[in-house]
This record gives sequence, C-alpha cells and structure tokens, in this order.
Amino acid sequence: MTVQNSDRAFDLQTSWLRTAYGQYPVICTWIVLALLCTFLWWMGANLNGDVDDLLKLHEIRFLVETGNIYDRTLPNILQPEPFVTHWPWIVDLPYALVTWLLRPFIGLEQALSVASFAVPLAMLLPALYFFYRILAAIGFQTPAAALPLAVLFAVRSFFEFEPGRIDYHNLEMLLLLAAVALLMSERRSAAAANGAIAALALAISTEFAAFFALVMAVYAYDFIFSARDGAMRLASFGATLSAGAVVLFFAIVPFGTYAVARCDSYSAPHLLALACAGGSFIVLPLLLRERGGWMLRAGLLAGLAGASLVVTIGLFPQCLNGPYAVLSDYARDNWLNWIGQEKSLLTRRNFVLSSGIASILIFFIGALAPVMIVGVGKVRDRSLIILALFSILAVIQSVVWFRYFRYVPLFAGLGLPLVFAAFFPMRLKIETYMTVRNYAAPSQKYLLLAPGLVLSLALLLFHLAVKPAEPDAPAAQLADSCDLIATPKFDWPAQSRVLSSPLVGIHLLSPSPNLSIVAIPFHNSGPGIERAYRFLDPQTENPRAIVDEAKATHVAICAWRGKPLAWLENGYSFASALIEGRPPEWLSECATDPSSPLRIYRYVGADGNEPACPTISAAR
Repeated sequence: MTVQNSDRAFDLQTSWLRTAYGQYPVICTWIVLALLCTFLWWMGANLNGDVDDLLKLHEIRFLVETGNIYDRTLPNILQPEPFVTHWPWIVDLPYALVTWLLRPFIGLEQALSVASFAVPLAMLLPALYFFYRILAAIGFQTPAAALPLAVLFAVRSFFEFEPGRIDYHNLEMLLLLAAVALLMSERRSAAAANGAIAALALAISTEFAAFFALVMAVYAYDFIFSARDGAMRLASFGATLSAGAVVLFFAIVPFGTYAVARCDSYSAPHLLALACAGGSFIVLPLLLRERGGWMLRAGLLAGLAGASLVVTIGLFPQCLNGPYAVLSDYARDNWLNWIGQEKSLLTRRNFVLSSGIASILIFFIGALAPVMIVGVGKVRDRSLIILALFSILAVIQSVVWFRYFRYVPLFAGLGLPLVFAAFFPMRLKIETYMTVRNYAAPSQKYLLLAPGLVLSLALLLFHLAVKPAEPDAPAAQLADSCDLIATPKFDWPAQSRVLSSPLVGIHLLSPSPNLSIVAIPFHNSGPGIERAYRFLDPQTENPRAIVDEAKATHVAICAWRGKPLAWLENGYSFASALIEGRPPEWLSECATDPSSPLRIYRYVGADGNEPACPTISAAR
C-alpha cells in the first residue's frame, strides 16, 4: 500500500511538472538555466567572462557615484592622458538603477554585487522568450518540446547571461533575438518595434551592424517585390529607426559636441547614417505605394543608400579606418593582433589541435542546416529563409573575425533541432517541409550535415597546408602570463600611478583615490598600451624614459619565482630581469607575499626621491 501511494505521488508530481512546463515552457527553462548559471558562478567557473566586466564594473560605479550620464571620462586610468570609455551610458543603466535603489540599504559595493548578479539573469528571460518565438516560427508543431534541445545546443551563447557577465554582449544578443523574431512577423507593429530595436542596438555598438543591415535588407526586399504590406512595413521600420536614432543621439551625446565624430561610439556619423536610411525607408514607400516595378524600387533604394554613404564618408572620412583607428601601428601590431578573438579563424594558431575544433564542427553543422533546407530542399517558408540568412551571416563573420563566434551557437541551437527532427522524425515533429520533402528519405537527410562538415574540413585542410608564422611574442605578453585572478588587493600610498602590461593593469584597477593605472586592454587606452609595451620592448634603449613619460610611480609585472629561464633572458633581457626580481638601480622591489603572482617595484626618480611601497590590504 505504501509503495502504491508512493508511485501515485510520483505520478502526480511528474504530471504537475509536465503540465507546468507545457503551459510555461519559457519560464521553466529560464529557471533551470538560471540555476545552472548560478551554480557555475558559485563554483567559480566564469565561462564567458573577460576583462570587459572589470572595466564595466568600474564604469557603473562611477555613473552611480556621480550621476553624470554625459561624462564618460573614467577615473583612476591616467596614461597620463585621460581615459574616455566608448560605451554609452545606456548599457550601464539597468545595473546603475538596481545599484541606486539598493545602495541606501546595503551600501554601494554590495548593491553593485547584487546588480551584477541579478541583471544578467533577468535579461536571460526575454532572450529565451524570443528564442522560443523563433523556434515556433520555423515550423515546430510543439516548440516547447524542441526548446530544451535548442537551449542545450545554444547554451554556450546563453552563458553570456551568467551572473557577473555585465559586458554589453548579452544585451546585444537579446536585441538580436528580438529583431529576428520580429522580422519573422508580417505585422506593421513588429516592423515598427524592430526599427526602435535597430536604433538602440546600433547606438550601443556597431558590432552588430551586419546583422541589422540584414534586417534592413529583408524589409527592403519585401518592399521591392511587393510582398503583402511590404511598403508600409518598411515605412514603419524607417520611422522608428529615424526617431530612435535622433532621440538616442541627444540622450547619449553631450551638448556642444554634436558635430564631433567618434568612430568607436555613437556620434554624428552614426546618426547621419541611420537618419538617412530611415528617411529613405519612409519616403519611398509613401511616394510609390503600389506604383513602379521591382527594378525602379530597387534602383531608387540603392541610389539613396549610395548617396547616403557618399555623404557620410565625405563628412567623416576618418571613420573609414574603423573603431580601432585611434591605435598606432605599434600598438596594433604588438597588442591588438595578438588577441585571439580579434583574429580570423584562418590565422588562429594551433587550430588543428585546439580543444574547440569539435564544437566548431557541431555549431557549423547546426547553423548551416537551414541553409541546406532552403537551398537544396527549395523550401520557401519566410521564417526559415530568414533564419538561414542570419545563420550563414553569423558563420561568415565568425570565420572572418573570431569575436563573432560567440553568437554562432545561438543559430546552431535553432538549426540542430531541425537536424534532429530529420533523423528522428517521431521524436521531434516539425511542419511538412521536413517530413514530406527531400529530407524524409534516409539517403538525403545526411545532406543537412554537408555544409558544416565541408566548411570545417576546409578550415582543417587550410591550417594543415598553410601554417601561420610564429613570431616571437612581445615582452608585455609574457609580463601578463600569470594567474591574475589571484592578484592580491593592495593599499597604495597617495598619488600612486602604476605602469604595467594592460592585463595586469585592469586587474589592479580599483576605485581607490590613491591609485591610477597607466594601461588597460581597451583600444581607447592606446597611448597607455603603447607605453607599457615599449617599456618592456627589447628594442627600447631607455625604458626609464617611458616611466617618466607615463608619470608612473610604480611598476607591476608578473613574477617568476623559480629557477632563471634561459630562453626568457636571451630574448627579453630587461623584461626577464623584472620578472625574476633583478631590477635596475632606478627600480626598488617592494616586499610582497611570496605566493603573489606579481612583483611590485617603486620608481626611484632622478632626484633620488622614491614613493612608499603598497601594503597588502587587510580587507582582501
């Protein structure tokens, strides 16, 4: 009797869970994924985090303390030139609001910690909702059944929403999913909402410019070929795009700097480009309506786009060099070009033996499966075509520029369930284009694997045939090669300014008024980066002059506490001397914990004066 009651209770519990998931699949999936992310955060597995989060925390703290949304000059970073962040304040707003609300009750730092934990997880819920809407749009008869599988394949991208991941990538990812889901709808209201989303996303960063150019291209296609209500959808999109671009410009750009071009952040050239695009999308549909053939419509749109481009480039030619134009050739060659995510997949070293090659294969198969269904299966479902277009764009961008690979799992997560449905049609039912067309035949369903397999094999063969050169690493790269997560907290004497390699600098960055950092690993810290790299460069004849130029009082560097390394000393004599604790007479080593990953030196000035050493903070 007890066993029967126990079985009945289990059945009731299982039935309740099944019913709850059936009614609220997105919320249930969010709860599970949020718990997983929280557990991994608690275990210290910072899967997608990077140093952007450290700078963002510093930036949010400054915004909350000052309340000045227009002042983007961050304290404690002196090269000695001031550091001006390229991120607009709107990306800090969710965190700043939570921090501001909680600060009176738990203090600034605790409120920042709560905001950093809660806001990414809160943004995960709408991201999953739009992900689910895309699954439903591409033809799954029961998208709730496909959702767990899709999230499992896309989880690498969703880890961008883990606690502490406060960079803007999760917000951009949310806006991208919303844009794709709205694009699959043929309602005017969806197009209007998409215009506002495009304006916001491009005001945050131009990193997603190609994705939103594709959004514009789809609406333009509907207008050109007179799809149902296509003209009014394009006009609605253009109206909110233009209005959003103008409103955000005045919200972001300080008064008196409206004509100043900042190519790495939202400013006059971005406003001009978006306003011209939006204006074209409004004027042409209203003028032509049902008149004119597709050639006239396409020609007029292309002509206006070309004219807008010519005007924008003519007024702001400096932005042709992209957001990294502020970097010197030296900083680009020695710092930027050594960052893995800034490389192409064709130039990344150790690709063949890398641990990620298997995941690249799987993600490419999933992302390119919709392309095969549309191309070979000749399926003309609007939503699936849109998914195929975005998927192939994501893959192309990830090959050209590896920083975009973080978004490929999103599209792979949407495509791999299609592959699963083709191989196991009774397990995961999808609309007729997968069950009655080409892919019902066992011999043809394997074609879904072909594009991803071919691309992965081509990359593998390329790397086997063309081995990228392996130049010697810059000395500052070696000076960053230690466990910086274990960097201790120091109490610094007043007016301390530390010259270090950029990664060491960002881990030393704190709100202490006593401490400033010369270099951090962001392109708008170009002068500081160049000084840090030249300071350790074997070709630099007088490193001391670099310290004077940076107005530094201390030098920090990764420590090597084992036996001297002959290869290091032969190639990098000055850097190795600092790493191993053999400084020149004008640097004096400060006492630190023997387990510390860093060595700290104080600079002995030409007049014989030298600052005090920092001490290990009691509150570490």
